[in-house]
Amino acid sequence: MNRIREIRENKKISLKKTTELLKSNDLLTLTPDALAKYERGDRQPNEPTWQALADFFNVSVDYLKGYGYSKDYIYKQLDDAYKEDYLLTFELEPPFTSPSISARDEIKNYCKQNKINIPQDTDLDFWKTNFNFIFDDKSVNRLLTTKDKYSDSDIKELIINAIYWYGLNPHTRELVNKLSHNS
Repeated sequence: MNRIREIRENKKISLKKTTELLKSNDLLTLTPDALAKYERGDRQPNEPTWQALADFFNVSVDYLKGYGYSKDYIYKQLDDAYKEDYLLTFELEPPFTSPSISARDEIKNYCKQNKINIPQDTDLDFWKTNFNFIFDDKSVNRLLTTKDKYSDSDIKELIINAIYWYGLNPHTRELVNKLSHNS
């Protein structure tokens, strides 16, 4: 099922108003009835129509089609991981103990290195402004278009790994990249 209706209703605009705005922005000429059929899945938009709708709603075509997770959802998982101090534990074979990475510690470490002040009450705007680099990570970026379902814990782990990786100093990251390409 696509997300056209969900996004439109979240923006609190009617079918008629949506079609008027699409037309006035020179994106698409569509009747409210046609848009309703797209929302219900009775008709499928062609690719240029998908793109116009995605541009209008400021989302990716894949997300609009019902794939993946929104950036806001991923930022919300980051906010939750920070506030609940989510722990990512690596499983090692005995006799070694399994180490844990604290989401809060990784975030604080990254902010300290980049001279970012963490507000008392974080919100999505804070994460969007200071942590948009997480989408440079292929695993996190894949969440935007995946057809797979991930648990919130899986999403948090991908985010923490991205923060850990990008929180490394550039020299260490370069060395790790060289080592992984040589093996």
